Amino acid sequence: MTERRLLWTVLVLLVLAALGLWLASRMTWSWSRHVDDLRGVVTTGQTGAQRVAALVPLAVVSLSLVAAVVATGGWPRRLVGVVVAMVGCGAMVASVDGVGELLGGRPEGYPVATVVAGHVLAAAAGLLLLTAGVALAASGHRMPRLGARYRTPASATAAVDPDQRLWRSLDAGRDPTVE
Repeated sequence: MTERRLLWTVLVLLVLAALGLWLASRMTWSWSRHVDDLRGVVTTGQTGAQRVAALVPLAVVSLSLVAAVVATGGWPRRLVGVVVAMVGCGAMVASVDGVGELLGGRPEGYPVATVVAGHVLAAAAGLLLLTAGVALAASGHRMPRLGARYRTPASATAAVDPDQRLWRSLDAGRDPTVE
């Protein structure tokens, strides 16, 4: 895989992970029914964001790491890769919060599919982040950087061969011997 394609793959993984974490935070992660003396049977549900407060911040961090990957290069990008992998591990740890409720007794009408989907989506997003982090840490220094081809006019003229500088001065209508 070329370095440019690998960079785009990492960026897509980061965006998909951010989307997955945000969607997991909106899904139902916990659901219970209990009898209240005044209201009868009460159903309470918690979204992923209510159950695990870290899901939305992890999604925001994942999205902001896209900018960090694009803006850095060399060993700082490898360091960003380590951060991405750590965020992925954090998302995977957060995804197992409340899984014990799925294994225990559930009330009638428990939305097992929705709860499992929320946990699986958060775990998959963590796995995407971990994969992107490992790819960045392993070969982030070889990936292209933002503005890597850009050269300031001062550095462009300093790197020019002296003979080329003479010809360019003549082409511009200046006397190269006066400089």
